Amino acid sequence: MARERTQVFPNRKISETLLEFAAPLLDTLREEAPDREIRKALEVAYTAWNAVIFADVLNNNQYIDDVRRLTAGAAGPDILMERMIARKRALFGDDARLIGDWSVTRTAGGLSVRADARDSHSLPQNPVDRQ
Repeated sequence: MARERTQVFPNRKISETLLEFAAPLLDTLREEAPDREIRKALEVAYTAWNAVIFADVLNNNQYIDDVRRLTAGAAGPDILMERMIARKRALFGDDARLIGDWSVTRTAGGLSVRADARDSHSLPQNPVDRQ
């Protein structure tokens, strides 16, 4: 059963929210950073965001456990992922949207992210049986 929390679906685009959430990761990159580095930073943010949604909204800790297992013992990635998990909970905890397909491109004005928002409440209680 999902934890009792007030969940909201902001009027703001999920792509804008993803960029704000990923800001600490993106801010560490050089302005001329290769596209693959930008994509990697957004992948970390996307992974942390959705893992927290599954854990906190759908009460399915498998994804967050997998992320922690995969980054355990790696110098830096484990701390980085824990910080992003904490950031999601502290600053975006009431946003229960899952992030679906997303893409990033560079424009003259900076980065342009397109992302699909998914209603986490419309998913089955345990969407992936991973036994």
